[in-house]
Amino acid sequence: MPKPGRTQKQIAERYKGNLGYYRRLHPWRRTRLIVSLVTIFGGLLAIWLFQKHGRENFFNAGKISTSHAKFANDCAQCHDRDAVTGKFTAVLRDRFRNGVAVEAIDRKCETCHQKHSFHEANVVQNRSCSTCHQEHRGLTNLRLVASSQCATCHNNSAVMTASAQKGMSIPRDAFHRHPHPTQQILFELPRPPQGFTATFASFWEAHPEFQLKRVSARDPDVLRFNHQRHFASDIPPVNGQKLDCNYCHQLQPDGRFYQRISFAANCQACHSLQFDWRNPEMRIPHGNVDLVRTFLRSLPAQYADYARLKKGIPEREIPGYVAQQIKQLRDQFHSGDELERAVFFTKDPYKPQQGMGAAARGNFTGCAFCHDVKAVARGAPAITKPILVDRWMPQANFNHAKHQVDPTTQKPLDCNLCHQATQSRDTADVLMPAKESCVMCHSPQGKVVAECITCHTYHAPIAAQTVAESASPVKEMLLGKR
Repeated sequence: MPKPGRTQKQIAERYKGNLGYYRRLHPWRRTRLIVSLVTIFGGLLAIWLFQKHGRENFFNAGKISTSHAKFANDCAQCHDRDAVTGKFTAVLRDRFRNGVAVEAIDRKCETCHQKHSFHEANVVQNRSCSTCHQEHRGLTNLRLVASSQCATCHNNSAVMTASAQKGMSIPRDAFHRHPHPTQQILFELPRPPQGFTATFASFWEAHPEFQLKRVSARDPDVLRFNHQRHFASDIPPVNGQKLDCNYCHQLQPDGRFYQRISFAANCQACHSLQFDWRNPEMRIPHGNVDLVRTFLRSLPAQYADYARLKKGIPEREIPGYVAQQIKQLRDQFHSGDELERAVFFTKDPYKPQQGMGAAARGNFTGCAFCHDVKAVARGAPAITKPILVDRWMPQANFNHAKHQVDPTTQKPLDCNLCHQATQSRDTADVLMPAKESCVMCHSPQGKVVAECITCHTYHAPIAAQTVAESASPVKEMLLGKR
């Protein structure tokens, strides 16, 4: 057993007759007292001297971003000087009670960034600017916000449940506040009752399927078009070029989107509206029903101009040429009304397609071959205007120019890999990629960045908050309001 220590009585015997031990100033205790006093008063003196003569960058935690580099040494651009001057005591007390205050810094941000507001209207609590855009972290781009910041809400079931409940009490026009150019036709599906409040940690894991695919959306356009047919082997080359996606779909100068398809630029080379195979340059006008009717009702004059300008027939021979052409039409059509009905309403008014070569087959097969044509009593037929949607996913950002080359092989990407147009025969097919097409690259396996800001924009212009409720652009087109 260990030897027992001294008892309390034995210890007390040591200090017998020395009860004033703790009253005497010991050298070490005196030193400790002096150091403490010097530290306290020295700190207060340092604060006072800093207010008078100190440099603000003394407290700089690191270099600021390139976008703010022009005022790198002017801390007052972002920070409240009152925090280290007249209100130091009050500010210090507030920090201990309520934590770090960000409202003052946010107000400083808004002095320059006046054209932005926060996220969608069902956000339960807007976050501070500096929560996502963190300064003093080096020469970084403050727009590059990590997905982990988005996940603090979008991967939190309590926050998303609260956002869904709030969203169901807010008018529809309060959402989707990211405006687009007025000349663009957008395809916007109705907002789901719960909004977009599913919880997930990353794009490649539990991010919901794109709404277009989730609800099996259909193209509202009534223009008849068969993608598969245009890839067929019997389609002849146009200007020496075999038809492919890039023949019709041309990038805009900025590379983000494609130019809108038009008859003159993309269709007319094959579908030339050749009116009479005997006169191949005699063509029906496109795009105006009244102009087509005028053309058909003035065929003698049209043939005369054609003979004069295109065929170079002498003036004295033109009446005979015109009479011959009109006779040939009358042998096929018994009246002008029958000819007009054939042009507008039949899909093959002039010639049997089977016996013709591919080059001649596509010249003209009647307006109804492509368009939705409706008869109007005592008037010109009505042709439904095509709806060529420019943006199918208006809440997402996409740049086609960055997707021209496979990032792993550096070879040109096949459009059909994502859009699957070669198997589409119906205009109503929405040939937009599904999530799985994007995940092939935008995932750890694909080794391409997949941050939230890669596709989505957080801020919205303030002006977008005051937009009055209106019909969707597609609906307006269908109703003939645009």
